[in-house]
Amino acid sequence: MKKNAFISKKNVFLRIAAFVFAAAMLFSAAACSQEADEVSSEDALTELKIDELDKDMTDLLIRFADWYITDEGKNPVYDCQKAGEGETNILRSIVCEGGFVDWEKYSLKKPKDVYNKKKLDPKKWAKETGGAYMIFDSKGVDWVAVNIFNVTDEDLEEMRAQAEENKWFYLDGDKYYKNIGGVGDPMTSYTFESAKTDGKVCYVNYSSKFDNGEETTPRGSYTAEVQKKTIDGKDYWTLNRFEQTSEGE
Repeated sequence: MKKNAFISKKNVFLRIAAFVFAAAMLFSAAACSQEADEVSSEDALTELKIDELDKDMTDLLIRFADWYITDEGKNPVYDCQKAGEGETNILRSIVCEGGFVDWEKYSLKKPKDVYNKKKLDPKKWAKETGGAYMIFDSKGVDWVAVNIFNVTDEDLEEMRAQAEENKWFYLDGDKYYKNIGGVGDPMTSYTFESAKTDGKVCYVNYSSKFDNGEETTPRGSYTAEVQKKTIDGKDYWTLNRFEQTSEGE
């Protein structure tokens, strides 16, 4: 009986050892497969000619780099999957930065300037600006956020709450309201340095320089992920990610 028990324990040990060995081999094979996928995906990227880049794409990226708002002291980053987390309030840029959106390109209503001390905005924020405020069609603003910058309806709710809390703008009915502020010319020139595509997403590297006609200084370098989508029967470039990778002088 003791001998049989010993043999039984030995068999169990061998089975466990065989199982562990097989698991290790599977893990190693999976790791190799992942590395192979990473290499193959990198190899699958096609280099695009800079002088043949779509103007609508470069215009989107230039406007974004020029006008995107971030918290002071933070390197500009945008990730459409984190748009509702507080640091990438794309609605703030759409509503508060005059050059951020080309409204005519998307066939949307342009924002309207109002100068009227007697008829203020619903929350009367414009008292601070002598009756000067702007009105945006909320459907148009939300369309740009959802379709061009790929945010969700849940993100919109979070960003609206954050905007009103910080007194950037607010939603009332089907309109967004904000106080009028000054709009300056960024005075930048851009160079697109490289672009690759996997057939769907384009990965772009570009940089900008401050240029006032008398002096030119580096402003920053950027990476972006963009892709073309068909929306309501028309093709548009949309932005998934953006990051400023280096600062200017």
